[in-house]
Amino acid sequence: MWKAVTGLNKPNQTRNFYPSDDKWEMKSFPFKESTAMEEGSAIGIEISSNTTTGNVTLMGVENVTGADFVGILAEPIVSTDADYATAGKLKSVWVRKTPIAEAYFTVGAGTFTAADVFKTVEIHSDSKSLAVDTAWKGARITSYISSTRGTCNFALPTTETA
Repeated sequence: MWKAVTGLNKPNQTRNFYPSDDKWEMKSFPFKESTAMEEGSAIGIEISSNTTTGNVTLMGVENVTGADFVGILAEPIVSTDADYATAGKLKSVWVRKTPIAEAYFTVGAGTFTAADVFKTVEIHSDSKSLAVDTAWKGARITSYISSTRGTCNFALPTTETA
């Protein structure tokens, strides 16, 4: 059973990543212990000393170690949660049904213009946005909405080199 990201008949107020089409499905994944995460954060496989742990964590942290994108966190994880310090706790994540599934994003760093559409960029270290002035393989920008907002897909593995 999963919790809805946004209540019925209420606008989505998420300012981070969130699905922009119907090519996503909700799944549960085991998460790293004692790590607060905002709804809409990009999630990747946790890697410790070049070995996966079986848990997922914030993508901005794991981008450095070469982890691939898993999905978008569909519920917040806060320090007051009863299972906050538990490794392997299950939380809801939006997972792509297809590599071309698109998500809304916010700009976390850089200057974003319509000329950036189809550019591949890094997931920002905050895991909640894109660093639009980078050349990386975290996400591909697919549309321009405003100087702070656009859509992207995560079709490229981060382990590819630019």
